[in-house]
Amino acid sequence: MLRFTGPALAAAALTLAPAAHAAYPDRPVVLVVPSVPGGAADLVGRMLAEQLGKRWNQPVIVENRPGGAFIIGTQTVIKAAPDGYTLLLGADASFSAVPYLMDKMPYQPDQDLLPVSPLSTLRYVLVASPASPYRSVEQLLAQARAHPGTVTFASGGEGSTHHLGMELFSHASGASFKHVPYKAAPQGFVDVMGGHVDMMFIAASTAIQPVKTGKVQGLANTADTPIPDLPGLPMLKDKVQGFTFDSWFGLFAPAGTPAAVASRLNASVQAVLKDPQVRDKLQAQGLSAWEGDGQTLRERIAADTQRLLPVIAKLKEQGRPQP
Repeated sequence: MLRFTGPALAAAALTLAPAAHAAYPDRPVVLVVPSVPGGAADLVGRMLAEQLGKRWNQPVIVENRPGGAFIIGTQTVIKAAPDGYTLLLGADASFSAVPYLMDKMPYQPDQDLLPVSPLSTLRYVLVASPASPYRSVEQLLAQARAHPGTVTFASGGEGSTHHLGMELFSHASGASFKHVPYKAAPQGFVDVMGGHVDMMFIAASTAIQPVKTGKVQGLANTADTPIPDLPGLPMLKDKVQGFTFDSWFGLFAPAGTPAAVASRLNASVQAVLKDPQVRDKLQAQGLSAWEGDGQTLRERIAADTQRLLPVIAKLKEQGRPQP
């Protein structure tokens, strides 16, 4: 039997470490999706889990942990071992807005999480209740400008992407809306369809079929390119000073995850996103595959944070409830 001591032992450990990481993953991986089943985050998470499971020949288990503007699910990942076996499907607002809206965060996302890979960007649709009188963006804005606070909008909660997108829209259009927060965006969408709330921004993946079937009115597409399944939907940028709005999902791991594991994860995810069938499935749901690496995620977080600073300052001045 070989025995190593002193420097020889350290050299042996360094030699063996890459081999250990090369075996990743050799057991099931958990992907935490910090939102309810049925929304865009869940759709992306389950598609990714299925494709990675096939590629690795290991199960990738999706765990939905909604609540607290993604904070509850995010904390679960931060507390996990940094070994690549517990991952987070992160969304933009929980990195670029929530940390600045709260007086005290239970963690620091830029320190406690490792950006691994971009996943997708997401278009939104401005929808109105079928019971509302608003049949166009112009009608909705005319009411909101003439009578501030009388037009209500739903969101997935204070500090959620849907909330912040609408605050950006309010800032750009000079219109004032009344916020009606829900625990999750799909719940708010149900109440928009039911006539209890006037309108909201909702993910195109959720909006496409209800708009087609008349369960909700589609007023505008928030992106800078048409939605293939709703090609006739007006572009919001044509109605309000070039205004566009989209969001993103990315893959994160606990801080301290070995670089070799993060690199393997990024390579696997990007290979999945290059699959034409995956890209087509995403496109059909109003999503776009987003290629890049951990640095790509860091740069987008920084850009989003800068864009949201005026909105966040306004919300804090108003003393709005924290996420």
